[in-house]
Amino acid sequence: LSTNLLSASEMVRGVPGYGTLVAPGVNAQYHQHCFCARLDVAVDGPHNTVVEVDVVPLPASPDNPYNNAFGPKKTPLRTEKASQRVADQSKARTWAITNPSVINDISGQPVAYKLMPFTKGMAGPTLLTRPECAVTKKAVFATKNLWVTPYDPEEYWPAGHFPMQSEGGEGLPQWTAKDRSVENTDVVVWHCFAVTHLPRVEDFPVMPCEMTGFTLKPDGFFKGNPTIDVPPTTSSSSVKNNCNGCP
Repeated sequence: LSTNLLSASEMVRGVPGYGTLVAPGVNAQYHQHCFCARLDVAVDGPHNTVVEVDVVPLPASPDNPYNNAFGPKKTPLRTEKASQRVADQSKARTWAITNPSVINDISGQPVAYKLMPFTKGMAGPTLLTRPECAVTKKAVFATKNLWVTPYDPEEYWPAGHFPMQSEGGEGLPQWTAKDRSVENTDVVVWHCFAVTHLPRVEDFPVMPCEMTGFTLKPDGFFKGNPTIDVPPTTSSSSVKNNCNGCP
C-alpha cells in the first residue's frame, strides 16, 4: 500500500493537534486506511463453517505438571452476530474456514483454510472514530475484523451502494441484523483491516511504501506439503553437475 502522498493541510499557526508538522506550515493529518476483503469461499464444497482459533495456556493439572502446556481453543461461529469478531494478536487468533463433512485422512479433522490477519505489515486497530461519528455510522464494517454471512448475490458492498450519501447502517450491519445461521452452509467471509498512520517527517513530500495484508493458508486441506513434488533446481556451478561422470 502506498498513496505516495500524505493527506496534508495548511497550518496557519501553532502546533497541529491532530497531525504531524512535516514541513513549515504543512500539517499531515492522522488517519486510517480501512479495507474490506469479500471472500466468497468454498472449501472442498459449499457447506462451510468458520471456527475461531485462539492459542491459550492450559490450566494446571496432572497432565500439565510443569505448567508449560498451551494449545488451540476452537469456537465455531454459528450465527451472523456471533461471527462479528476482532483480531487478538495476544492469542495468535486465526479463523479456520472448515468443511465439517470432509475429514483429512492424516489429522482426522475437518479440512480447512485458515485466515491469518496482519501477516504483512504491523497489526492495527479497527476504526478509531467514536460510535456517534458520521464516519463510524457509514463504515460500521470497519469496526470488526471479521464478519460472516450466508451467500447472497445481492449482498456485495459492505457499506452499501452509496456510502457517501448514506446516513449509515447499510451493508453488513443491516444484513447481519437478521442473525442468520452461517453453520455448515455457503458462506461469505468478510475480512476488514486497517493501516493506522501517524505521519512522520520522513513521509514528506513523497511517502515510502507501507504494507498491510493477510494470508489464506491451507490447514489440514492436503495430505502433506503440496510443494514437495516440484522439480528441484540445478546449479551450473555445482560440483555434481560439472564432474564429468563422477559418481
